[in-house]
Amino acid sequence: MSYKKGDVVSVISSAGEFVGKYKDSGASSFVLSDPRMVIQTQEGMGFARGVAVTGVENPTEMSFYTQGIVFVTQTNEEVTKAYHQATSGLIV
Repeated sequence: MSYKKGDVVSVISSAGEFVGKYKDSGASSFVLSDPRMVIQTQEGMGFARGVAVTGVENPTEMSFYTQGIVFVTQTNEEVTKAYHQATSGLIV
């Protein structure tokens, strides 16, 4: 499946699940802008404020090595709305 720049996608990797806007991909990398790690809390699913415990808060971009990606899929509508709310602060 091909994605357009800006499509909200879910990347399932060996390190976890991430949601972000598709930016670019090549033979060895897949790039998301405004990436967020998906986390589980007592209240349910949510987004971390970064992509790594020791990483910067709210990074603007994240590159995955294609060898670490299990699969990429378009994000469902409810999660896309929650993602837009988390990244923009606006309720969709």
